[in-house]
Amino acid sequence: MKILVAGLGLIGGSICKAIHTYTDHAVYGWNRTKTVAEKAFAEHVIDGIAGEDCSAYDMMIVSLYPDLTKKWVRKYIDTMQKNAIVLDVTGVKGNLPEEMTALCREYGVHYLSTHPMAGKERAGFDVSDENLFQGANFIMTPLEETPKAIIAQVQNFAHQIGFRKFVITTPEMHDKMIAYTSQLAHVVSSSYVQSPEIQFESGFSGGSFQDMTRIATMNEDMWTELFMENREGLLYELNILIQHLQEYQKALTENDRDAVYALIRDGRLRKEQNLQNRRNSPTVIDLTKK
Repeated sequence: MKILVAGLGLIGGSICKAIHTYTDHAVYGWNRTKTVAEKAFAEHVIDGIAGEDCSAYDMMIVSLYPDLTKKWVRKYIDTMQKNAIVLDVTGVKGNLPEEMTALCREYGVHYLSTHPMAGKERAGFDVSDENLFQGANFIMTPLEETPKAIIAQVQNFAHQIGFRKFVITTPEMHDKMIAYTSQLAHVVSSSYVQSPEIQFESGFSGGSFQDMTRIATMNEDMWTELFMENREGLLYELNILIQHLQEYQKALTENDRDAVYALIRDGRLRKEQNLQNRRNSPTVIDLTKK
């Protein structure tokens, strides 16, 4: 295929590098700051810099924030060839899949909203990595009208660049689960580092501190938009977390050793069951089947 990647940050840049490393597809880049695209071209990460015409591309992967994704597709949709595939890789779906699918349908273009479950604590093209997606999970949120052949083609492409587990689900289920598995973790990490004791941390911390705080260096521009787009789902999970933190607070305040023991044990058993479920889960999970 001839592929266009719009947005050459961590994810977009890593997609370009993975395409060059692991496939025979040609890849072209588009970026709001053209110097980034020029750097990617100079480093042979892309085969060329995309212009205003998208008619040559079989697949377009839009790696921008949700609002910018909508604007980019609207701007270039009338230049796309019929039966081309447009993907987004946004971390929150909301009404984006329905809105963009309806728009693309008018032009004979296929749209599929996806989410590569991979990342780093730092953002930008300079930290992109061709191996970022090796063994990672890939989520697809098709609508009922999305052709099965398009889903299969996108899954095959994702497998080529390193993904090994695939989830097919609805946009609503995606946002509900991402609030729990991703966004809540970022809120916790950001909150954790607010303690004044962090200034004395060096020399006192091990793996647990690093694991808990690694993602506190998240990109505030992107994550603010993602949090606000999925505000209700994130609030739901945040309230559950606060409830369980208060259980620990109550047990410690009341010097209740048995209650602390029970809370720790319950958490261990839940995580052990989670690990067992992960080991037994299939490679492809389709949650859209009745």
